[in-house]
Amino acid sequence: MRGLAAIIIALLCCLQVAAGEDADSLRAALMAREMAMNAPGAEAADFSIELADGRVSALSAWRGTPVLLVLFDADCSTCAAVLRELPAVVPEGLDVLAVYAEPDDALRAAALAEVPAGFTAGFDLTGVYGEDLYSPEFLPGVYLIDAAGIVTARGDDAGEMAVALRKIAE
Repeated sequence: MRGLAAIIIALLCCLQVAAGEDADSLRAALMAREMAMNAPGAEAADFSIELADGRVSALSAWRGTPVLLVLFDADCSTCAAVLRELPAVVPEGLDVLAVYAEPDDALRAAALAEVPAGFTAGFDLTGVYGEDLYSPEFLPGVYLIDAAGIVTARGDDAGEMAVALRKIAE
């Protein structure tokens, strides 16, 4: 249903542009909407995940423990680089949930190969982008979520994420 809402908003924006509305202000409004998704301080949107071993779970299954959620695409070179670098900066004991968030089943094996040892690998079953739960503008999507399910840092602010990871390590 939320995906339908995004389509309707996009169509309304097109109509407003056609009617002479300022395209830049509409773009800014859409970007603000994307930035508000799972912003620090907000409850992390829950979604279903198929784990690498075939079990079905959900992000909410990690409630009670902090988790670093990484949404990635197997075709994204930036995603691959981030996944390679994360083991060096993730504090010991922090669960990392790496979720292949694209619907291309043909790339599932490649996606699993990208996930470092010790991280939990999974596949998005909900359609986090199509349902407007997370923004596809931020790939990889990296979210530090506390034990209560609240986003404490998001990867689009590297400084904020570094501070948050250091706090967990202390």
